[in-house]
Amino acid sequence: MAAVTVTVKSTIFLVRNWKPILIGSVFALILMAGMLFSVNVSRPSEDTVSSPFGTANVPTHIEKWRPLVSEYTTKYGIPEYTDILLALMYQELGSSDTLDIMQSSESIGLPPNAIQDPVQSVNLGVKHFKSVLEAGQKAGVDFAAIVQSYNFGSGYLGFVALKGKKHSVELAKVFSIDQTKKLGWRCTDWRAPYCYGDYTYVQKVMGHLIAAGGGPGGADISPLGKKAYAAVLKEAQKYTGWPYVWAGAHPSTGFDCSGLTQWAFNEAGIKLPRTAQLQYNASKKIPPSEAKPGDLIFFTGTYDTDQYITHVGIYLGNGKMFDSNGSGIGLHNAEASYWKSHLAGFGRVAR
Repeated sequence: MAAVTVTVKSTIFLVRNWKPILIGSVFALILMAGMLFSVNVSRPSEDTVSSPFGTANVPTHIEKWRPLVSEYTTKYGIPEYTDILLALMYQELGSSDTLDIMQSSESIGLPPNAIQDPVQSVNLGVKHFKSVLEAGQKAGVDFAAIVQSYNFGSGYLGFVALKGKKHSVELAKVFSIDQTKKLGWRCTDWRAPYCYGDYTYVQKVMGHLIAAGGGPGGADISPLGKKAYAAVLKEAQKYTGWPYVWAGAHPSTGFDCSGLTQWAFNEAGIKLPRTAQLQYNASKKIPPSEAKPGDLIFFTGTYDTDQYITHVGIYLGNGKMFDSNGSGIGLHNAEASYWKSHLAGFGRVAR
């Protein structure tokens, strides 16, 4: 697809936390978040589920706005984006008590938090989101770049488009440094070394979502235990929308399938070997009828190699898995015909 350019006003404001944003970026970003999402959601394949975002895991002062956000996502024909908008809202607001709950003021050229009507804020925010969502269907950048643009401003989209169209933490760092220099800012110690925005924004937003099948019910029955299972999923979900990267095993590079499982389990204090084959060897084999959320699901013959196991994902129950494959990192349908034809079995990780 051809890349598109989304332009917003370029006046700079410094808002709370010294976080710089371009006028309209708050919504340009929100909208952008939809741009990449739209690729999978608007044209779902057998390998995807209806919404790859999961459920917003946010405190009550954010969750209370769900009916209002849902009303306007339904009005504008994008109800599947309700939870991602709540996750973005939480990352933007934190514990703030402003009534500009979608930080819409700047999208219409007003100073930050000028709007103090939550209905107006949500209406403008969702409408703006949809406009970027529609533009995103023609864009070449990935979903993670759109989410990061919510923090950096729409200029990040053009930057990523020229750098391979795939967001990475390293690219975000470079952009932050470049913008800091262009603005002539001098970083203070508490903000060094990257003063412009938050280059880990994507991970934080995705950390506010719980993948479908990964909620309290799944945690209660997971052999990993509720706390460890939640930790594994929270970490894995930070990278939703990132592309598959061969041999990738770190956020700075991206992830392949076993790199993602190793990293996510390690963040929960559970050590896994590096490759899918070694993870298969190290896990206790269980029949499909006994597989539970938090188990590993293994596949064979997905590419040419002398190894029996060629792919691994985190099983979420109900035929779903969270993994890094050719369509990117996210929630996928393990019962799609392709995956069923390559299924090797399930493994349980010892704690």
